[in-house]
Amino acid sequence: MKTPLTTLPRFASLMFRAALKRDNITQLPPTFDDLPKLSLSFAPTHLLDSSIKQFHAVTRWQSDHLHPCYLHVVSFPMHLMLMLQKDFPFALLGLVHINNEITQYRPVRVSEACVFRCYFKEMKPHAKGIVFSIATDVHVNGELCWSSVSSNLYRSTKFNPLNKESTPANEASIGLKWGVQSQQMWQLNSGLGRDYARASGDFNPIHLSKLSARLFGFKHAIAHGMWSKSRCLSALEQITPDLFVQPFNTQVQFIKPAMLPSRVVFSQYEADHSKADDVGTNKDVGTIEEVNKKGVSNNTLKRAMKFSLKSQTTGAPHLTGEVQSI
Repeated sequence: MKTPLTTLPRFASLMFRAALKRDNITQLPPTFDDLPKLSLSFAPTHLLDSSIKQFHAVTRWQSDHLHPCYLHVVSFPMHLMLMLQKDFPFALLGLVHINNEITQYRPVRVSEACVFRCYFKEMKPHAKGIVFSIATDVHVNGELCWSSVSSNLYRSTKFNPLNKESTPANEASIGLKWGVQSQQMWQLNSGLGRDYARASGDFNPIHLSKLSARLFGFKHAIAHGMWSKSRCLSALEQITPDLFVQPFNTQVQFIKPAMLPSRVVFSQYEADHSKADDVGTNKDVGTIEEVNKKGVSNNTLKRAMKFSLKSQTTGAPHLTGEVQSI
C-alpha cells in the first residue's frame, strides 16, 4: 500500500509514541511477511536551507552539493512512522542501528526538489535476534539519484537460529589487506550530540546528555551513529573530492558507540595500486584487463577506500566502512 504524505510529524511526538510501542510478535521467529506492507512517500517543496547549513557545519562537509547522509536525516521520521504501525512486530526502545548503506547515483543540489519513498526491505536472522531493514529511494524529476538501506537489530533470546560463528564478522583485519593512507584524531566534545540533534532533528535522549542517557542504561551520552558516518565521509571528501561527484556506494557497520566526550581516531585505507597483485585481483577496484577491454584508460580504474573510527584511549572500534565508485 502506498501512502503519500503532505507533512511529517514532529520528532518529539514520534519519540513519545516510540517509547510506548510494545512487541506485537504473532509468531516465532518473525518473518518478512510480518512487516507492514506499506510504502510512504513525501515530496517537500524544498529542503530547509538552515538545516542543511547546520548539518554541513557539524559534519565538516565542504562540497557545494548535499552531504550524502543528509537525505537520510530527512527520511528518518518516515522510518519511525513505518515502525510505529500497529502491525510492526517489535518494540522500538532497544533497537540497535547496526548498518547503513547509501548509493548515490549523482550529487544532489541543495535547490533540487526531492521525492522520498520509504519501505521495509527485508528481515533476516542474526546471532543476537532479528535484523530488519528499511529502504529509502530519492527521485529528482523522476530520476533515481540516491538510495539507502538502514538495518536495525531487534535483540532477543527467544529465537536464535544462528550462533556467533555463523554471523559475518566485521573486518577486524582491515589493515592487513589495505594500507593505511592517513589518520586523524578528533576530539568529540560533550555537546556534540546536542549539536547534531539540532541539525538532524534526532533528539534521542541517549545522545543529549549524561543524565538523559543514564535513564536508558548508558553511563554517558553517546554520539549518533550517523554523525560518525557523516563525519568520516566528510574527511574522505576532503582527501578525494573527485570520488564524491561520480556514482558511488558507501556502507558502514556500527560496532560500539563513541562516548561523549572522548577522542577518536579516523583511519583511511586504500588498496596499493602499485602492486600488481592488488590491481589484478582485488574485486573492489577491478582489473586492468577488464578496464582495457572497455577501451578506457587505466587512470579511470574504480576507486575504493575503506575507513574506520576507533577510540584513541582503548582502541575499541566504533565503526568500519567503505566507499567505492560504481
